Amino acid sequence: MEDTELYQLMQKDAERGMRICIETYYALVYSICKGILPDAPQDAEECVNESFLRLWHTLDTVQNPAHLRAYLCMIARNLALTAYRKNCRAAQYRSDAEPPPETDAGFLKHLERRADAEKLQAAIMQLKEPDREIFVRKYYYMESMASLAERFGVNVKSIDNTLWRSKQRLRKILKEDAE
Repeated sequence: MEDTELYQLMQKDAERGMRICIETYYALVYSICKGILPDAPQDAEECVNESFLRLWHTLDTVQNPAHLRAYLCMIARNLALTAYRKNCRAAQYRSDAEPPPETDAGFLKHLERRADAEKLQAAIMQLKEPDREIFVRKYYYMESMASLAERFGVNVKSIDNTLWRSKQRLRKILKEDAE
């Protein structure tokens, strides 16, 4: 089932649509979360569940139904990275009674990073296939170079070159957008 069809089904029959979405994308979302949280399987599982719940709650905000899978993967990646950072902070501050307080400056940085992330996502969508897929699989899904080389039937050096060229194109696109 195509993402657009799945999106329409989720709009019409939310329960059935979510069940099919989970059946279709569970393994992908789990692999993303597990790749970021390899030493915390329980946290990875929580991120998977939270990813589908967030998709459910934000379904009306999906801008392009044809990219439903990418949207879900972005949610999963962000949740897993947040859990990873939280685990790192918890390990760092175990001996402290209180974690450092949130500041207005921290909130402003968060908003800036979010705007930058949206610009980057738009730039990534301008890459051509298979460069875009290789880039997303490497930097969003945390797939290894060897795995990518096997998936695309090329050697690791070719994947490395593709990623380098993609980063150069992204720099150019982002620079043009900034001007």
